[in-house]
Amino acid sequence: MGKFGLDIFQSSTWKSLTFLTALLSLLCGDAQAEDPGRFNLKIGFSSRAFVNVPREDIRIAVQVLSQKVAKKTVGSAEARIYDTTAEIEKDLKAKNLDVVALTPDEFIQLKAHAPLEPVMVTVAGKSHEVELFLLTRRESGLKSIAELKGRSIALPSESSQFSSMYRIWLENLVMKEGAGSPAGFFSSLKETRNASQSVMSVFFHKTDVCVVTSQSFEVASELNPQIARELIAIARVSRLTGGVIAFRRDLPEERKQKVRQALETLHEDQEGRQMFVLFQLNRLALFRPEYLKGTEALYEEHRSLKARMVKR
Repeated sequence: MGKFGLDIFQSSTWKSLTFLTALLSLLCGDAQAEDPGRFNLKIGFSSRAFVNVPREDIRIAVQVLSQKVAKKTVGSAEARIYDTTAEIEKDLKAKNLDVVALTPDEFIQLKAHAPLEPVMVTVAGKSHEVELFLLTRRESGLKSIAELKGRSIALPSESSQFSSMYRIWLENLVMKEGAGSPAGFFSSLKETRNASQSVMSVFFHKTDVCVVTSQSFEVASELNPQIARELIAIARVSRLTGGVIAFRRDLPEERKQKVRQALETLHEDQEGRQMFVLFQLNRLALFRPEYLKGTEALYEEHRSLKARMVKR
């Protein structure tokens, strides 16, 4: 989730599945209470919204979150984890899916031909926006992308948070320099487990540059102020979206309103805050069309540059 978001679940955070199982039982019991306004909500989660987390842990976590939403909407809920956008599209069109949590690139891919209506975005730091930095050491003297040809780069692994955006942006940067791919531009590409390790790779002179979020850089700098003094961003892209939650477009308006309110207030009680800590999020914010423009522009630029490279 927000895929949408998540470098890793820290062991200190994901302390015990016993807590989650107990919470799930409690929420299921509350959701089953008799009420004439009850309805069953089908919630989907992209597996790409979670990184470095065992499948069984994900399964329990999404059930807990789904029942939490159900409790707030006076109903019951079913949760499913999806591995492909094709599966999500199929269930949306068959009306077997009401709400789905996606990575932004998955939403962009699906929105043209699936009945999706964006409703919330994830907030991982101070804002819903994600900003990417291309960092190098201040002493290196490197100031442009062209000067990076033949240099080494560190990049968080494909199982890390925002991995797709890291790679798309990096490809855009090198394609503008005439290279077909990062592998053909840099002397070496080192994959790290997460963003903080990429930052440290540059800090300790193991690679020349790295791509990380501004938030990762800020957190590392707070822990070690020397990082902020010695590293500098020579390129950046901002106003990106971390994760999107969308309704099936033809879901009854009354249900949309109830679910929207439940999602918006999840972080306000202790149980909700526990879940957001697990997902490394602060809260969810109501979607606005302008929130997705930066991410759409990033992927559109990538398609355009790719097409230009093919014509060469």
